[in-house]
Amino acid sequence: MKSIGVNQWAGADPWVADMVRDLEQLATRARQAERNRWKLLSPSDKFFRLANDRFQVAKLFGVAPVQGYWQIGEWTLAEINPMSLEDARDSRSFLVHLQSIYVVDAARGRGEGRRSIEQIKQLAEECGCGVTLFAKSFAFSRDGQLPNAVQTFDELLHSSLEKVWPVIYQPDWDSECLRFFYESCGLQNMCLYGSWVYNRPKEEDLPFDRHFAYLPNSMDPKWRSQIANRLNPNLCRFCNR
Repeated sequence: MKSIGVNQWAGADPWVADMVRDLEQLATRARQAERNRWKLLSPSDKFFRLANDRFQVAKLFGVAPVQGYWQIGEWTLAEINPMSLEDARDSRSFLVHLQSIYVVDAARGRGEGRRSIEQIKQLAEECGCGVTLFAKSFAFSRDGQLPNAVQTFDELLHSSLEKVWPVIYQPDWDSECLRFFYESCGLQNMCLYGSWVYNRPKEEDLPFDRHFAYLPNSMDPKWRSQIANRLNPNLCRFCNR
């Protein structure tokens, strides 16, 4: 800044340049602090944080009455919860469980379910977090008899979050189609049972080929080693009880 006359000056004030530099340094430190915090998060914590950023938290009247539900795209509702396996001590840190994924019945046949699965897989890859699920087919019914009654996403929200419509479990052939669908999406079979299955007849178990997991390439080998035995039914004590 220089004087060009009485009380007349040209050029920027030095303090302006100092302030700009200080703000840039502050922003750089804030970004680095956020990266450091991200590195300290477990894979499952990273997954849920990204889910909140990428998907829309399911709400009724502006409020989320139940945690763990997200809208993916226009027509899909997914319930994703923490997951733990009793013989994998850190599993809650590197696994999440896709409890359910439901496409509005009127919007099926357009690839909505596959697109939603791919988005979930993308989050898993970014976080190094595995995703588990059971291939068990169900549908909502208005009268408790006829399934596939959901025509709008609003109906799906109320059916899922308020549980106002009865659930009908579909016949075995429908679950077989679901099994083929998950295989075609790149998921693999992995036993998800624990010692709680010993308290019921073995006939009630879902077969091994209805247990699924997506284990991303980015998963840390130390996590993967804790569940390796569950990928082979011959080595899994719950599959061979």
